[in-house]
Amino acid sequence: MPEARVRKSDSHRCPECGAAFEVTYFDDRVGERALLPMSIARAACPACGHSRSVSLPAGAERTLLVELSEGSEADEGGGG
Repeated sequence: MPEARVRKSDSHRCPECGAAFEVTYFDDRVGERALLPMSIARAACPACGHSRSVSLPAGAERTLLVELSEGSEADEGGGG
């Protein structure tokens, strides 16, 4: 039976408007695929639309979802 997919989440803060948001994605790297590199994707702030770079596992950009955080503290994340 295949494993259930688990959505992973990274917290970010928009450098433009300061809104906290979550970048979620599926990381399908298992077994030999776990050695696949990371890639850079663009994520737009859901509050102001400012785009920033985020680091994701290769292929995860197809499952990218960006949503405003609800009261959680966000770090600055990677990229800019």
